Amino acid sequence: MKPILNILLVSTLLISCAGNDDISEKPKPTEKTLYNLEYKNYLVKNVTLYKGPIAQESDPGESYLTAYWGTYQEPIWGKISLDIKNSSLQLISETSAGIKYTITMDKDSVFINDHNELTYIGNFNREKSSFTLKRSLRYVKKVPRTDFGPMFISQTNTFGVTQYETIFGKSAFNKPAEMTESGDVVLWSNIEYQYQ
Repeated sequence: MKPILNILLVSTLLISCAGNDDISEKPKPTEKTLYNLEYKNYLVKNVTLYKGPIAQESDPGESYLTAYWGTYQEPIWGKISLDIKNSSLQLISETSAGIKYTITMDKDSVFINDHNELTYIGNFNREKSSFTLKRSLRYVKKVPRTDFGPMFISQTNTFGVTQYETIFGKSAFNKPAEMTESGDVVLWSNIEYQYQ
């Protein structure tokens, strides 16, 4: 009887240990979720200018930007920390306070939650561990229409991309035809800052 029990016991052990020895089933590597990136370079995508009284689109070139933004070549934030697992993006500056945002990702596009609105901020490339921060420089000047009228000047730096539709109809001018004075100016530039 003991030999039968020993045979059963050994058989049970052999069967339980004879699992799938297929070595093609490799455990998946842990996917990286935290990226600490540093600023590398910038690229001016476009410079668009309208000047009154005949407001036609022109491209004055990158050198024109220095009159309005002296430090556009380097972003305020030298480092970015992107935490995909916790849906956060931290912009890190060595000279001022950093900013932390809750993010939403749609494929490679990254959106920040800014005042309960989703704002496009750039693109993240997982394969290259790189982030492209999209910034837009905007300048609008509307000179007085009468001798005692007010002058309007707005100069902003925003996240995302500016186009014709995001300036005209949403600033001092609804369309270029309203730029009837020689001092009227609408200028914008889209700049990409690369981080790796």
